[in-house]
Amino acid sequence: MKSTKLVNIESKNVLAKLMATENIHIEHKKVSTASFDVKNRRLVLPIWKDMTSTLYEGLIGHEVGHALYTPHEEWVEFCKDKANQSLKGYANILEDARIERKMKIKYPGMKKTFFGMYDALEQRDFFGSKGKSLEEYGFADRLNLDFKLGVLA
Repeated sequence: MKSTKLVNIESKNVLAKLMATENIHIEHKKVSTASFDVKNRRLVLPIWKDMTSTLYEGLIGHEVGHALYTPHEEWVEFCKDKANQSLKGYANILEDARIERKMKIKYPGMKKTFFGMYDALEQRDFFGSKGKSLEEYGFADRLNLDFKLGVLA
């Protein structure tokens, strides 16, 4: 991995709020992944070793995409319906792809940032795909890896 500079967390907080176009609440915690609580407007960013600016900005861009484009009420209703339980994983994969596409349109520089973020995540084996063939995965996992890693997979 490339050498990393210290990431200015305050500047990343400002970036997230500007991109979200609202005063979202931001927390930095030792968690396994970033998340955005659409109802309470709370962004949680992980504290990982050797996080680059590109990795931080990619996670921010992805989660801000949920802030801007994931409709809370519709998502809750979809998840509540027992008939949709087997589809929830697929819906989440498609929602991630949808919001990232919209973020690339709203913020054209995100295309390069997302590519760099997913490259960094792949190098960290975040998806647990190192040394595995795509044929070993089920359809949903292959779809997710294709959306996120594309040519990197």
